[in-house]
Amino acid sequence: MTYLRWPILVVTLLCCRFAVAQVPVVTLGPAFEEPGDGWDKLMQLKNGNTVYLHFSKKGGLSVAMYNAQRELIVTDTVHTQQWNSGDLESTEIDGIYEINGQPVIFLQQLVKYNPVLYRLVLDAETGKLLREDKLGELPSVQHRSVFVDDNLASHDIYVEKDPNSDYYAVALFSGAAIQKNDSIHERIQVLHFSPAHEMIHQGWLYVADTSYSYFSYIHMAVTGREHVYLGTVAFNVKHGDGIAGPKVLFSILSPDSASFSHHVLDYTAGAGNVGGYIQTVPDAALVRMLLYIPAKQKEGGSGIILNTFQAANGKLKKHVQLTFPELARNMEINLGYKEPYKGTPQRLLLNEDGSSTLLMENLSFFKQGNSQINKLHTNLGDIGIAQLDTAGRENTTMAVSKYQVITGVCEPFQLQRRAKSEWIFRNKIAALNTNTWLSYDYISRPSASFVLFNDYLQYLDTGGSDRVRKPLKFATDANFVCYRFYNGKMERLYLFGMPEVTKGYACMMGAADYNARSGSYATVLVSRKGTERTAQIAWIKF
Repeated sequence: MTYLRWPILVVTLLCCRFAVAQVPVVTLGPAFEEPGDGWDKLMQLKNGNTVYLHFSKKGGLSVAMYNAQRELIVTDTVHTQQWNSGDLESTEIDGIYEINGQPVIFLQQLVKYNPVLYRLVLDAETGKLLREDKLGELPSVQHRSVFVDDNLASHDIYVEKDPNSDYYAVALFSGAAIQKNDSIHERIQVLHFSPAHEMIHQGWLYVADTSYSYFSYIHMAVTGREHVYLGTVAFNVKHGDGIAGPKVLFSILSPDSASFSHHVLDYTAGAGNVGGYIQTVPDAALVRMLLYIPAKQKEGGSGIILNTFQAANGKLKKHVQLTFPELARNMEINLGYKEPYKGTPQRLLLNEDGSSTLLMENLSFFKQGNSQINKLHTNLGDIGIAQLDTAGRENTTMAVSKYQVITGVCEPFQLQRRAKSEWIFRNKIAALNTNTWLSYDYISRPSASFVLFNDYLQYLDTGGSDRVRKPLKFATDANFVCYRFYNGKMERLYLFGMPEVTKGYACMMGAADYNARSGSYATVLVSRKGTERTAQIAWIKF
């Protein structure tokens, strides 16, 4: 493969663009010390404020609040009674959402080896802790895990919010090996909450005829107070005649039911290591579940399958394995690909008219070193972006050259889960803290599209072949670049100034928050000049 001097948009655009593209405008907040260990997240609230959350091993959870004029108005530390902020290594963030106008943080922590979920509600003006609740607990993680045919029985807690309302759901999966006295009807529980944080419904996930005993979580979606949709891989530990093989289930919890109803996707028979994302289409009364099944890719397809269900009853209307001939041609012409691009889906963006944009990334995995906790690595390679019509066909594609590496395994739909910290604290791998600088972001506006990521300075100007190009590993080597695509053209922008050998600018991609209504993208910018490094909140108006 040949790496070009910069990313190039496909030469033939199949949809019209405006002739003039907007230029992003940057506003910087006051400088502060570069964040140390831990995890960072920004939220742009509906009241105009921006809240900056920093989770630190030494300081616990600190909050900085900026007003609509981008002025720092509050800094504080959150003091909790139930969640132990001093044990961050046993904590993961399962979601950070704005609910009822307030920042709400869902934290899972191991307490004597039992996963416990806590909910923190903060004030939108002061960042003060308003309430703290324990929402649920799972059995000990010391029980034996169940792993069959590339399917791991989920033993974890998941939180998902309705993007069109402030209703949300919590799923508690008990996935350890079933014991003699266990009730298979009470191993997976889903709690449905209102915007006021009141539990309005509780349901259980199981198969009535007990044909399946174990479930691997794929994704969950909520539509107001009406329904909770859940995607899983159902499987058994044994094989043989009369024993059902693994299949994907699409399940729906209705307000008048105490348990989920299921629709088995027969075409997924034998599926393993499945990733996916469920998205509701309220205006069309539909639900979409995009699946990534690696086995289908090995058979010559993309492995990316779009399923469409009726929202009311969960009945499957159609499914289609997506193809990307225009993207493959783009990769061949502009990035020198000899074989079709086999990108892993990382995010699906839904438009109001039912069309969508699929963000992909070329992932490859390797082992290095002898330690059990850091020998697995992932190359985050070239970006493929496909704008799709309502039937899943390509309208426009973009091919972007990129080369990064992380310690650990990057799973599909990672960009979709950026409000969660699974790269950071899970398995207590300190090296994963570098991952917030890697991967990429995509912004779509009426007159242009933008691709954002950090890269080496030398590759922004000289390019190079895959034999000499080194993967970006550390923030100290990074420089932030923005590529603007419009009217069949591409332009590279330096939003914070031209980087040099002794001067550079890098952004925390994992901490960023994008407000699609206002076109404002907030991130943590770290500037370096010689050995001096300072941080600022940067608001980029697209």
